[in-house]
Amino acid sequence: MKLNILFKYAAALGLTIACGTMVVGCTDNFEELNTNKYEVDPDNMPFEAQFIEPITYVYAPQQNMFQFWTNLSVDLFGGYFMTPHNFGGNGNVDYNLNRGFCGGMYENFYLHIFNNTRRLINACEEKGIKDYAAVMRVVQVYGMLMMTDAYGPIAYQSVLDGNDVAFAYDTQESVYNSMFTLLDEAIEGFKNGNSAVSDMQQFDYWCKGDRSLWVKVANQFKLRIAMRIVKANPTLAKQKAEEAVAGGVLTSADKDILIDQGLSNELTRMFEWGDCGINANLVTIMEGYKDPRIALYITKNTNDIKDGEKVIVAKGTQYLGIRGGCNLPNKPNQWGNFSSVVCSYSTPFPVMKVAESYFLRAEGALRGWSMGGNAKDLYEEGIRLSIKNELKYKGVYAGVTSITDEEIDAYINGTSIQADFVDPVDAKNSIKAMNTIPVKWNDGASNEEKLQRIITQKWIANFPLSTEAWAEYRRTGYPKLFPNRVNSSNGTIDTDEQIRRLIYSNIEINTNNIELQKGIELLNQEASSSFKGDIGGTRVWWDKANVGNF
Repeated sequence: MKLNILFKYAAALGLTIACGTMVVGCTDNFEELNTNKYEVDPDNMPFEAQFIEPITYVYAPQQNMFQFWTNLSVDLFGGYFMTPHNFGGNGNVDYNLNRGFCGGMYENFYLHIFNNTRRLINACEEKGIKDYAAVMRVVQVYGMLMMTDAYGPIAYQSVLDGNDVAFAYDTQESVYNSMFTLLDEAIEGFKNGNSAVSDMQQFDYWCKGDRSLWVKVANQFKLRIAMRIVKANPTLAKQKAEEAVAGGVLTSADKDILIDQGLSNELTRMFEWGDCGINANLVTIMEGYKDPRIALYITKNTNDIKDGEKVIVAKGTQYLGIRGGCNLPNKPNQWGNFSSVVCSYSTPFPVMKVAESYFLRAEGALRGWSMGGNAKDLYEEGIRLSIKNELKYKGVYAGVTSITDEEIDAYINGTSIQADFVDPVDAKNSIKAMNTIPVKWNDGASNEEKLQRIITQKWIANFPLSTEAWAEYRRTGYPKLFPNRVNSSNGTIDTDEQIRRLIYSNIEINTNNIELQKGIELLNQEASSSFKGDIGGTRVWWDKANVGNF
């Protein structure tokens, strides 16, 4: 199905999903599920209602799209989640990449986000509604960042230009420059907008019509993507990061704990289907650090772990994570009884954490940039804010009523390190801890060790945002993640370097292959290692091989 046809079906598909008519088994007939026979003109919908689809699909609120969006791909590589089986050898976890399982990010962005944002930005500009257009610009950047970080070059400008025949690709560098422009335009739009708050609240699930808060969100995105390019263009990274902080990012003074969109939390369903588990990296890092947030994030094992008829771990007694790349058998199996996630269908999903800004600023300060504070203070404040905000966010769901200041101080000053991973079912999967630095700040440590602390704590604080976790792991190498025990990539992914990108969508190969091949040429031009082509080992533009963090 051609991309321009996909665009025309977006509104109709949104209505179908909203009505709940697509409840089917996981991973079955994905392309059919995301094709609708009936075209609906979005202009026939109430104007504010047209903004709901793009703003909600940055976290896909439909079960099948959610699974293909990140849960079968990116979620496996950021260190938070892991499948307790490998789909009969057809999953991505053992690095034999399944092109169908890698296409969900692609489908979600073009169908549900970009198709709508590009149209609505133009409509708002024609109507002179600057703040509505600004919202769509920020949402578009959110989707663009996930897309380009996952694949590298993407079709962007040609889609904006309305080419109905083929869509030419842009380099990732040019996509990043476009994102900076969009955010600057959004900030101006929020400052000059005058829409009624009550009107914006009809669709604004993130900031509830608060334009001043939107400015901070836009600046925080700007700071985030500036930090991403620190190896590729350090001069521009510093400039944009300092602009963002000077313009104002999210702080502890903001009333919102985090930014969320408040629709159905489909992560819950992934665990109910038995297709998702908790990653061993998350468990061993949080347990080793004695992190008070662990009960807010994950449960203990959901059922008895058995060796034959013998119970080796009683239900609800241990936090148990799953190591990736271990050639696990089909479900049901014993790994399906390991830890689960703390959430329900009504748990609002975080789109951006306030604490992230402190860790971003801490890294900037470590680099000598003007970030409004020093690295140590920003680092510790980020931890403190994250713990307090996570308690407000998840305490009710987890049954955790309090985390005292004394407990937070003990964590910040903790000297323990990541725990070793011990798989109670199969000892071959066990592995020694990778991270040997504690939480406690050390002024005498090298910048590299300080960065490892900052990124590790940002990684913990950003749970469960796997797209950001995976990108920052690729950029910095932190936190250190367990390598696969099994690598079935046939040499296209290095076990130690781990996977660096997703491969392009089947639909793109079938409908836009001439331009796709040109896009792969751009990918190769920007790649910085011996891995080339549309494979998992090829590095995207900002992921520079043999370039240190300092």
